[in-house]
Amino acid sequence: MLYIFFLILLLILFFYVLKRQEKEHFGDIIRILTSLRAKKDIEDIPDILKDEYTETLNKIIKQELELENSIEELREYRKELEVTYDALVTKSTQLEYSNHILERRVENLSNLNSLSRAVLSILEVDKIINIILDAYFVLTGAKRISLYLWENGKLKNKRIKGAIKFRGEVSYPEEILKEYTRNDFKKIYEELSVGFAVQKDEVVVISPLVVKGKELGVIYVIEDKNKLIDLDEETISALVIQVSIAINNAQIYADLIVKERMSNELEVAARIQKKILPEDIDEVFGLEIANYFEPAKEIGGDYYDYTILDDDNFSITIADVSGKGVPAAFLMALGRSVLKTVTITGDTGPAENLNELNRIIYPDITEDMFITMMHSKYNKNTKTLHYSNAGHNPLVVYRAETDTVELHTVKGVAIGFLNDYKYKQGEIKLGKGDIVIFYTDGINETENKNKDMFGINKLKEVVYQNKLKRPEEIKTAILEELNKFRGDYEQVDDLTFVILKSNL
Repeated sequence: MLYIFFLILLLILFFYVLKRQEKEHFGDIIRILTSLRAKKDIEDIPDILKDEYTETLNKIIKQELELENSIEELREYRKELEVTYDALVTKSTQLEYSNHILERRVENLSNLNSLSRAVLSILEVDKIINIILDAYFVLTGAKRISLYLWENGKLKNKRIKGAIKFRGEVSYPEEILKEYTRNDFKKIYEELSVGFAVQKDEVVVISPLVVKGKELGVIYVIEDKNKLIDLDEETISALVIQVSIAINNAQIYADLIVKERMSNELEVAARIQKKILPEDIDEVFGLEIANYFEPAKEIGGDYYDYTILDDDNFSITIADVSGKGVPAAFLMALGRSVLKTVTITGDTGPAENLNELNRIIYPDITEDMFITMMHSKYNKNTKTLHYSNAGHNPLVVYRAETDTVELHTVKGVAIGFLNDYKYKQGEIKLGKGDIVIFYTDGINETENKNKDMFGINKLKEVVYQNKLKRPEEIKTAILEELNKFRGDYEQVDDLTFVILKSNL
């Protein structure tokens, strides 16, 4: 607007001067126009133009000042808007984070309530440990866990979860331990924690197991430092309370188990288990199959199953039922029957099948029992294995194309552990020469006399070394390596696995 006004004014002045002056004043006109553009005042100007020139120059200067003031005001307003916007973004982020934390707290409270119901009624320490360690991985950011219990003055490692090689133990005369204070025990736990190998970005959380001043043991949880938030620490503290009470109860009532009743239960359960395993299938849909099952005692808690669903699909399942005896055998039969019915009658994937299985048996399952399970369905047309995991071990998969052994899994809790839990689903496209191993933890947790575990990495090595062999030969190789590793040490858990190898 300023420049338009300036041009119009110049034109008016120009024509005015032309009308009143002779051609010899043309140079003065040019000089006047130049001074106006430069906003400079000149004195030697014709009287006839002086007033108009001064008025025009003042207007130009005034409007330029007003324009500069307006621009400055706009700049200040923009700064205020930017500050307001940044404040709103910060508040929004804070509210979103607070809402996320609140949702996790509500979810964790619900899960902890279910866990409390599950473990506080259990009177077997091993069951309690299994449930709690699984809960740590589901409810916290735990990467590795090691649990110790005091037994006759010795702090013994009872269970690890994850890749932990350290199994250090300490021993003290029981008379001395009776005089120890909480601080003394805390010092013992801290000194023992030094033995765990952790990365720079990891931290060891030490959680003593204490009930009414009674030292039961300690749990070491290894997490990433950046994931250990206050909410995670709250959950760990709550889990410690649950496991402490449950273990204490189990130790108090452990001697109440009636051996004669257990013997009768095992006899009945053994008969049930023999009936429940499927007949052998050597090959189906281009898949060669081998299987193995050996209970550690008279009756095991493991089972496997497979079913030809139709002309295109084949179902494979492996599971580990908590506990032993008749209750475990009945739960195994119930779980197998329900899952088989759901799988055969419905055209749904493994995740939906586990959702339905959990929904059906959860109301009737006792709080001290559950089933870990890897359930899958293979389609011969797509050569794809769809699978879902309910707290079970990952699949060991050899890839012929890349000549590598991989682990495949999705996260999920055991069947009967949480009501209305939604299971996830993964898939593996199989090529010629690919191998898939379904197995229970009796393999990777096989121990030798030094309490060393066979481990998942050793299993992967055996599979790789025998990658060109048929499933029956691979099965033999796995058993030979397990026996060589265990030596004369007693088999303490069931051994169950199924091997698939694609020939197409």
